[in-house]
Amino acid sequence: MTTAVAPRMAGRSTQPRNAAYDNLKVVLVMAVIVGHALVAYGAVGSWAYSEPSDNEVFNIVANLLVSFGVLFAMGLFFLIAGLFTPRSLARKGIGRFMRDRLLRFGIPFVLYLFVVFPLVEWAGSGAPGSVWDGLSAVADERDPGPLWFVFVLLIFSFAYAGVRVVLPARMRSGPRLGAFLFGLAAAVTVGTFLVRLEFPLDSFQQFSLHLWQWPQCLGLFVLGTTAAERGWLDSVPVRVRRWCGWAASVGAAGIVTAFAIDHQRFEPYAGGWTWQAGVTAVCEGLVSVGFAVWALDRFQRHHSRAAPVGRAAGRAAYGAYILQAPVLVGLALSLQHLGLPPEVKFLIVAPLGVAISFGAAWLLSRIPGVRRVI
Repeated sequence: MTTAVAPRMAGRSTQPRNAAYDNLKVVLVMAVIVGHALVAYGAVGSWAYSEPSDNEVFNIVANLLVSFGVLFAMGLFFLIAGLFTPRSLARKGIGRFMRDRLLRFGIPFVLYLFVVFPLVEWAGSGAPGSVWDGLSAVADERDPGPLWFVFVLLIFSFAYAGVRVVLPARMRSGPRLGAFLFGLAAAVTVGTFLVRLEFPLDSFQQFSLHLWQWPQCLGLFVLGTTAAERGWLDSVPVRVRRWCGWAASVGAAGIVTAFAIDHQRFEPYAGGWTWQAGVTAVCEGLVSVGFAVWALDRFQRHHSRAAPVGRAAGRAAYGAYILQAPVLVGLALSLQHLGLPPEVKFLIVAPLGVAISFGAAWLLSRIPGVRRVI
């Protein structure tokens, strides 16, 4: 069975790797790994290993950097995934598309849910007892760690496939890119504020669904699929690019200003009827949409060369994302008893975590059976 898509996608059976998107994915995965290292050593967020610094300057910087990541990083992942989804569905048909997604996303998710992340959490917590005791203690949490992303992406991908079976994509009139982006930023803002009334930022749900981040993730996935069908982001108009850059800058300045006014408490930013939660939602709407389009355009125009190292890193990016948790926690544990300040340990763990995650992922991707998954 095949699925109809926009005519601009028809008639192409293969899709070569896009160097600009590969380079952007590499930078994003590196940023996520560094961000998790910041969470481990800064007084911010939650991670499988925690050794927070008491250096206030380091902790403020860590909070700001992690906050910026929350505003746009995962949305960019969903945007890139959305850009490739329509063509993949058109080329493979609904059956093969769903089987491939289950293989590529489902297997890592299940392994992380039941084996990898429980072991990582147990090791990172330093809890006494056997491995089995550790697995039993964290089994009820049903936490896949960073692999929540692939589970949510699997849900979105299946939902898109279902919609396109019922309503095939056609070339049709609709809002222009600028109007669509404005409406999307507003929707992400309102959706984020409302969702976080019930599910505050960094709250836990079964399978670590990150429902508090869904407005951004779903909004950027919809932007990706819609843009792929209509060719919106093949070449971003100069005026749209500039407006997106300004929107992202305003959003970033807004969150910095809010932190300057009140950086002692996290709870008001997490959600609720507070001015901090409102500012966070507005900034997330502006940055997630504006920065995503600006960054995508910049990589298309300035970082589209496919050097051998870049191709290898792009091929290993997904695997590095999967491997980051055991790599980071293993490195942190190896430094745990050294008499070094946490901020110094961060400077060791972050670059080593990036290098080892990408190197191990590249090696694994050379194995025929494994490369089908990562």
